[in-house]
Amino acid sequence: MRNEPRRGGVFISDLSAESGAATLIEALDLYPGAQIEFLNRDQLDGEALQERLGRAAYLVLPTLSYELMPRPLVEGFANGLPVIASRLGSLAELIEPGRNGLLFEPGSARELARRLAWADAFPEKMRQMGECARADYQARFIAEWGYQKLFGERRRSARA
Repeated sequence: MRNEPRRGGVFISDLSAESGAATLIEALDLYPGAQIEFLNRDQLDGEALQERLGRAAYLVLPTLSYELMPRPLVEGFANGLPVIASRLGSLAELIEPGRNGLLFEPGSARELARRLAWADAFPEKMRQMGECARADYQARFIAEWGYQKLFGERRRSARA
């Protein structure tokens, strides 16, 4: 278990237009105080990714595309990270502003910059949101996976 305080944010993606990387880069121009680590999932093994997520205080997900279940959100929640994300699709459903993350208008670098500044100004609130994100991960994703594993296996056995 880490003793050092978590700092800054992490962005996990490629640099495609849909990832929202351009919005994040523009937000960092507006709020240069943010410390965001850009990570390319394809260049990291699972252990390196987990280590980097363990150092961050929050995950930034400025996507411009609709995804049913963005993998970075699940990874962030699993690691106790609140998520600062576009108010878009399932992200708007899974993130409860002020409880397990923060939302901003998709493509709005100015609004994202304000969320990043807020996150840096209130590390204790972000830590609390991270605890809620972890609890949501356990309740929503682990419980659902366990249910599907248990009852999916039983259904398959009953059909055999």
